[in-house]
Amino acid sequence: MRAGSGRLRNRIGLLLLALPSVAFAQALPDASAAGAVFQRMQQLCVADDGKAWGVSLCGPVLLVDPASRQFVASMDGTDTALERDGPVFRGRLPDSMPVANTAVGWNGRTWTMLMLPLPEDPVARSILLMHEAWHRIQAGIGLAAAHADQDQLETEQGRTALRLELRALAAAMEATSAEQRRQASADAMTFRAWRQARYPEAAAAEDAMERHEGIAEYTGRILAQDDALESRLAAHLRRGDAVTAYARSFAYYTGPAYGVLLDRAAPGWRSGWNRKDGLPQLLAAVLGVQAEAGDAAFQRAGARHGLAEVEAGEDARARHQAGVVAALRTRLVDGPVLVVPVNGASFSFDPNRVTPLPPQGSVYGVIRAAAAWGVLEVRGDGLLSTDWKRLSVAHTGARQTTAGWEGDGWVLNLAPGWMLQPGARQGDWTLRRQE
Repeated sequence: MRAGSGRLRNRIGLLLLALPSVAFAQALPDASAAGAVFQRMQQLCVADDGKAWGVSLCGPVLLVDPASRQFVASMDGTDTALERDGPVFRGRLPDSMPVANTAVGWNGRTWTMLMLPLPEDPVARSILLMHEAWHRIQAGIGLAAAHADQDQLETEQGRTALRLELRALAAAMEATSAEQRRQASADAMTFRAWRQARYPEAAAAEDAMERHEGIAEYTGRILAQDDALESRLAAHLRRGDAVTAYARSFAYYTGPAYGVLLDRAAPGWRSGWNRKDGLPQLLAAVLGVQAEAGDAAFQRAGARHGLAEVEAGEDARARHQAGVVAALRTRLVDGPVLVVPVNGASFSFDPNRVTPLPPQGSVYGVIRAAAAWGVLEVRGDGLLSTDWKRLSVAHTGARQTTAGWEGDGWVLNLAPGWMLQPGARQGDWTLRRQE
């Protein structure tokens, strides 16, 4: 998602660092330090000169402290003038706007928003800058922001196949010969084909997120002027093998890997891409690989990438996770809940803390929704419906405050004229306007 006017445009960027449970104000950079960030971003996008996607990635930038909502901007607003501080501008974002690594339409411009503090490592910072700059132009190049649940990546089989895919992609990055790279790439596509054969809706869902977050991360990496791009990406994939929740984060790993492998195999692939085909399908066609989805092929490829180790780890995780999911269902499906309407709301969330809970939706460990009724901040599990129209939190123990309501792990600040009313199910609550 990207944060434009809200809705599915609320994209939370490079492994979103969502607001922590206790938010401490981050000192805003002075004009010189902020200017250096803006200058680096300009250098990178000028160096690209539109070669990657046919358009410039240069544009207005906001550096925002998520706790105070104060920001430093690279240029003035057009609807409302900002406070000038030498070569930069300062102000405070409205409470209704999510703070995230994202692209956002506000004050007459479409901005690249970056949360403070930025990565200290120069390469990691450059990757983030270009990742988020791409999100600002993605709709204009035929790659609109997308949302797709990834229920298969919470299952034992789905996670096993994805972890093996990440290992194979890392091996492809580290390959010392074209044949080694081709074999590792073929293995990665075998693991994916096996997974998607067992979960028929997975192919479209995974491709959608890779066209969104995967391409953003790929763009960040190829434009970061990183002399160690492939080895750094291999290390990134190895770290991905240990991720606890893949439902919203997997594309940050697979997307750049398939993109870089396509660069190796077919350097001009972006100019001829129809924006619909999935990246693995493009790579398979270029390499002349026909991925097999059968168990025998899976076992053969798995033997080259530690299948037994991965299966043992996922078996243990599945037993533990069964209890976690049962507890979430008890609290957020079976128990009394507060349900707020979020169709058209603005969101921010942590993509590393998402647990699919089909068929109801997905549980977000950290999520913030802002709409006409106010702001709901969740730091202890909220169930977002599959259609992104309802956000539910446990109502047991909820208490009224001067600003609205609060419960276990959530705070609801109500806008004037809104109140709670009983929901459709006994014990549930929802919101309505006061008459």
